[in-house]
Amino acid sequence: MSNSDQKGIDKDTILTIQIFKDHLNPRTFKVPEHWFTRAALFAWSLLLITAITSIYAVKEYFSERAARPALINELENEVQQLKIALEKKTEPQSASTNIPGNPNHPDPNATDTQPKPGPGTPLEGRTGAWGGLAEGIVTPPAGTIPTVKLDDPRVEWIGKFANFSAGVSYREAGKGSQQGHIVVLARGPNQIASHPDGVLNVSSGDALFDPSRGEYFSVSRFRPLKTHLGPFDFPSQLSEIQVFIFDLNNKLILL
Repeated sequence: MSNSDQKGIDKDTILTIQIFKDHLNPRTFKVPEHWFTRAALFAWSLLLITAITSIYAVKEYFSERAARPALINELENEVQQLKIALEKKTEPQSASTNIPGNPNHPDPNATDTQPKPGPGTPLEGRTGAWGGLAEGIVTPPAGTIPTVKLDDPRVEWIGKFANFSAGVSYREAGKGSQQGHIVVLARGPNQIASHPDGVLNVSSGDALFDPSRGEYFSVSRFRPLKTHLGPFDFPSQLSEIQVFIFDLNNKLILL
């Protein structure tokens, strides 16, 4: 045995491994002991790196969740809107029959006072109702049933901003789709906010806003509408929210 071999044996222990199989001559392997030590250190290093990475990922997740609560709320609202849309889709549709009025037998419930239009109902073209709209916008005739409707409108305050959300549903599901633009105005006594950004004619133009710069949409069944309106110093500064839905020809479908 040479001197170098003798020094190697002194520095490290050589393990002799014999493998027996089917009563045959055993196979012998000589493995330095430091190989096992290095393999154990490598395994512990991988385990330590995995633990540190997992702790960092969990910490970043909770930090991001605490820093962006609005994103979590938007996702939860969107899931809730989809559930509502599915529930309405599965509800049985009640049949209705339109009976023309008889002038000789007037409706006893009829009154001279016209009721205020409810949510999702187009306003009639009376004086001042369409003030501020651009030229070329076609308004629907009185009594026209819009092709789309708004479902479950909600307002949630995040700081000084009002997050308005709703579901835009196509009334004629299965008959194609409706395309157009959406403009949302949040109006107060002394200020006005809009969605999307840039839709208001602040520096030029005779009309309040340009519908062609509204949010483009295409709906065949249901799509969420989410806005970020403000800022308002106090919630009381927000008097009303108006949603204008136009088709691609600037025809007003729904107000």
